[in-house]
Amino acid sequence: MGILFVTFYICQPINYKVKPFDSCMKKFIYLVFFIFLSSSSFLVAQKSKTVFLDKHFRPLTSKSIEDHQYQKTIFPISEGIQKERIQELNGKLIRVISNEFEGKKNLIRSITEEYGENESIHKISTLELSTKKEMIEYFQEGKLVARFLCNDNEVVFGWRVIDGEQVETSRNEFEPDFAVSKQQFKDFLRSNLNFPEKARKKSIQGIVTIALEIMPDGSVNTMEIVNQDEVSPMLQEEAKRVITAFDKGYKPALDVNGNPVRKWMYVPVRFSLG
Repeated sequence: MGILFVTFYICQPINYKVKPFDSCMKKFIYLVFFIFLSSSSFLVAQKSKTVFLDKHFRPLTSKSIEDHQYQKTIFPISEGIQKERIQELNGKLIRVISNEFEGKKNLIRSITEEYGENESIHKISTLELSTKKEMIEYFQEGKLVARFLCNDNEVVFGWRVIDGEQVETSRNEFEPDFAVSKQQFKDFLRSNLNFPEKARKKSIQGIVTIALEIMPDGSVNTMEIVNQDEVSPMLQEEAKRVITAFDKGYKPALDVNGNPVRKWMYVPVRFSLG
């Protein structure tokens, strides 16, 4: 519940050219207008919330305004569904997220629609929270061109259209990936990741999320820590070291026409005690 503070002015003639009544009326009109704007702003604030995001679609914390890339409007839950709308700062639609709740707190399903250059749907992801199963679909000019069924972020079955034919695949080729299997990458982490001793003694743990900008030739152009405000710098340094040491290479993402493109890849590095 908002509190509206209003300042009342004592009307006194300060200029002999202006009648006292006219001066009071002007101030009264300004006061009414101010109350109207304040009330309207309060009502709008109750309907939705807007936050600014960086280029990785994460809420800005300690970063400067120059890092603002997107804005997200979060709408209140209506009939069990909460909508989130992500736009560029110029208003271009990027994503619409529909979070489905059982009750008011139990999130059961999340559907993310991603939009292309002409604001037509490019990708739809449906994630079931209880099972961690996800269906990802890609579209071109309104037509379904690929579908992937995933279990806990691993593709278990998929297909995409190549030359008008459906071709089965076990990899989501529209996203960048390791040149080796995910299991081989996990084995690499297990053999090469060192838990910092100082962090171990202080029982510091967590997940460092690293963003890799994978170029069309498979090279890494940029490496960034996405959640640097949330995890210990000691863990961040070790995560960057081990990812830099990974020498098996990466596969670039493809567009719907099969051409390699530049795209961000997000790699979680977990530090866990016990």
